[in-house]
Amino acid sequence: MISQDVVLVRYGEIALKDSWTRQSWERILKSNIAFCLHRAGVDHRISGSEGRIFIHTQDMRAVEIAAQVFGVVSVSSAQTVPSNLDDISRAAVQTALDGMERAMQAGSAVRTFAIRPRRFGVPFSSVEIGRKAGEAVRLATGATVNLNDPQLEIFVEARREGTYIFTDMVPGLGGLPMGSQGRMLALISGGIDSPVAAWMMMRRGCPISLLHFDSRPYADSIDQSKRCAEVLAEWTCGRKINFITIPIRRGIERIQMHYPRATCILCRRLMYRVAAQVMESERALGLVTGYSLGQVASQTAENILAEQAAIGVPVYHPLIAMDKSEIINLARKIGTYDVTMETKSCTAVPNKPMTRARREEILQAEEDLDLVNIARALACEMTVSRIGYEPGSESKIDRR
Repeated sequence: MISQDVVLVRYGEIALKDSWTRQSWERILKSNIAFCLHRAGVDHRISGSEGRIFIHTQDMRAVEIAAQVFGVVSVSSAQTVPSNLDDISRAAVQTALDGMERAMQAGSAVRTFAIRPRRFGVPFSSVEIGRKAGEAVRLATGATVNLNDPQLEIFVEARREGTYIFTDMVPGLGGLPMGSQGRMLALISGGIDSPVAAWMMMRRGCPISLLHFDSRPYADSIDQSKRCAEVLAEWTCGRKINFITIPIRRGIERIQMHYPRATCILCRRLMYRVAAQVMESERALGLVTGYSLGQVASQTAENILAEQAAIGVPVYHPLIAMDKSEIINLARKIGTYDVTMETKSCTAVPNKPMTRARREEILQAEEDLDLVNIARALACEMTVSRIGYEPGSESKIDRR
């Protein structure tokens, strides 16, 4: 039986960057992986070489842990052998025998295989690895080579420092390492979409702060929003999340009184105005929403144009082209879906909301209502709580 002693971690876009950026992002990714392993109590040592990160450990929990770190494309548990063709061939034979035994225990048989070789800085070619190891496996097992559709694939990565042999690749989350991009301020409502949007920006490397507008009595979702923040904090590799709440009831009442059909659009403009000020204190570089084009009446192209006109800050909509079913599947994967199912709709939404708002009319309404000054006053009422790991307890380290 093969003894696996290393976990290979592959990344994608990082490898395409210039040397300085690549090295910087590799360091961040290694640090994030190390934190998650430390949090789980996995004894390990991390190294890197030519497009790979290596986790040296006997604890194979490292595979699933590393696969859940942003920036990781795939992960494999592997055996390390010296970089010569004889040792590689012997290890390939044993890997094949182990694979066949597992297949038999599962009630199937392996009759075809393929060697998938790669090389980096060794004095023999990939073709030589494939031929020598493939012939050794064929003679030892009686299986035949099938490069197009094999029942068993044996991967060989031969490098100067050693050769890594494995059979499986566990998919990772992809994206970029958390902390490689600037901070974002994500609006979170307690519904299904907004925490998924925040997670998507986290996957692109952005630390986030969360802003919840407390609209009671029209909607009461502060508890669900805070619980979503706790779930999202599990994905931050130890960085805490600022959870910010601001009451917005007074603004909604004023809008409803004067422009009832435009309540949703003008309320959203008020939120953006407030959020733009919160961005400064959070040192955030943009706002994030859970908008999906056409999903609800307020999220038409015309309304989005009107509500964001002249706001003056970048607004990101990572879910804009996704179907609701896709968003729900992601929410389940992230862990926020069950929490958000408890959230009820906002009662301030008019019976016949405006769906094709005109930019000029909305800007005039904003001026008439003096929303800019209302936003300035509301921003002064914000409260901030820090959500995430606490030093000294399992998996609770603050690395903001």
